[in-house]
Order: sequence, then C-alpha cells, then structure tokens
Amino acid sequence: MFQIGPASEQDREELMRLYALQKGSAYCFWSEDYPAAENVDEDLANDALFVMKNQAGKIVAAVSVERDEAVDQLPCWNFRGDSAGEITRLAVHPDDQNRGLARRILAYVMQAMKERGHRSIRLLVNSGNIPAIHVYRFFHFEQAGECSMYDQHFLCMEKDLSNVTAHPFPPLFDEHSRVLILGSFPSVKSRESMFFYGHPQNRFWRVVAAVFGEPVPASVSEKKRLILGNHLALWDSIAFCEVTGSSDASIRSVIPNDLHMILDRAPIERIYCNGRKSCEIYSRLIEPVTGRKAECLPSTSPANAQWSPARLTEAWSRLKKPG
Repeated sequence: MFQIGPASEQDREELMRLYALQKGSAYCFWSEDYPAAENVDEDLANDALFVMKNQAGKIVAAVSVERDEAVDQLPCWNFRGDSAGEITRLAVHPDDQNRGLARRILAYVMQAMKERGHRSIRLLVNSGNIPAIHVYRFFHFEQAGECSMYDQHFLCMEKDLSNVTAHPFPPLFDEHSRVLILGSFPSVKSRESMFFYGHPQNRFWRVVAAVFGEPVPASVSEKKRLILGNHLALWDSIAFCEVTGSSDASIRSVIPNDLHMILDRAPIERIYCNGRKSCEIYSRLIEPVTGRKAECLPSTSPANAQWSPARLTEAWSRLKKPG
C-alpha cells in the first residue's frame, strides 16, 4: 500500500536524493543544477509538493504544482489565468518504475488541484520523453502546442478537470467481514451523501436486506449494521476516474482501488462485483495484483431494468453461501 500527500520539511533530503537518481537516466532531461534545493524549498513553502510513500515510509514518487510566468504566457493555452495549475518535476524512484505509480500520484494531484479551485491543469513535457507522454495520454491530456524553452523542445499539454473525480469515502469492513462486494464507482448521489448506493432507485439495499431476511435500512447507521452484521464488506473497483454524472459508460482514465487495505485486515473468502463495469475493472486491473477471482452479480442499478427485484434477490442469494 502507498500513501500520497503533501510533502513536509522532513522529506527535503530524501527528495533531493530522488531527484539526483533521475539525472542521467533514459528520457530524463534535467540538468546538473535542476531541480535544486531552492526548488524544493519554494515548493514546500507554497504547499505545492506532493509525495508518495511506501509502507516503510520511503518516498517512491514526487510531483510539484507551480506557476511559471514564462509558461503562463505561452500563446497556445486554451485555459488561462488563475484557473490553471501547472504540473512539474514528476519523479519516480528507479526501483519502483513501471508499476503505475506516476499515474497514481498524478491522479491524486489532479483531484487536489480541482479541490483548490483549478479548472484545468497543464504541463510541458520534453518531446523525447516517451514514457511520460504515454502517462499524460492515459489521462487524455490534449496537446495545445509546442515550444522551445530552457534549451529543450517541449510539447505543451493541458487537461480540463471538470470530470476528474476521486473516490471520496473509505471502504466499509471490519475484522469479521468474509464477503466483499465491489461496485464500480459511486454515483453522484452517493458522492453527495458520502456513502454507498445513495441513489433512492438503486435496489442494492432492498436486495441485500431481502437476502438476509432483514428490514430495508433507511439511515447510514442501519445500512452499516446490515453489512457488518452479516460479515460483509463494501468497496468499489475504481479509486479515480473521469466520469460524466453517474454514467458507467462514460468512465475512463481508471485508477483501480488497492484492495490490500481490506484483504490484509479481514478474512475475505469471496469477492463479488455489482455489475459488469465493476467486474471488468476487477478482472483487468485488480485480479492481476490480488491473484483472486471475483464473481459478477447482476447490477442493482435502476438502469438494469430487465432484472426484477425478485430475480436480483435470487441471484444475490449467493452472498449467503459459496458456489
């Protein structure tokens, strides 16, 4: 598991070592004098430096967000003014490259910038830095133009943050949870209520209550009792994505959730996915990490109209017994 958050003064020396490890490596065009200690000091003072740490507390990735007047004044940008933030100095430790860490820390930073009021985010990437360009293309950054600065040739890339969304609330489980249920990503209503299956037309709570012969819960506390009282756990397959409203069909730029926070702490015996989207994300992005299969159950979403409540309850009765 990795933790991402703002850097602190205590991270300063380790950050300088991380930057030094990048210099001279393939695709890295940093100079002997850049990044320098003053760059780190300025980033720390402006709360503009983010780090990713592993379980041992070692920094494995870092990225900064700054405002550069020379970059701001380039004529190519579609988004202008204070609404745009600039990504710079992205670094991943050589021992941890090719593990998707650059994507994860960028996803965190884009959400942080959106919460700070930025409508868009931009960057300059050396035109020869193919791995970095692939990362930005994954997030659908658009090329606004090209420029030559600091003795390098750059692609000018930017991204609208309107539909960028990170999962806003934690999983629900305890040390007795044996069955894990994974949705895809919280709907707009769920994100507003900060709890699972918040849309009143979603049949999840009615179906699970029927499966276990209990009253349909109304409050969040009642919903938690239903889940934990029957040794269940709730989470979603997606940690971060771009989504329009609540439409699973619109989801792209997916960063999956790390299930180890549950699997390492609860005796999970079976994993079920609520609907095809969750199952597709799980099988493609999560199963290769966990090595555990998940079974797809029919979606409880109101969009799955061909499944009646009775049929759903029969299918979901698998929660009570294996195979």
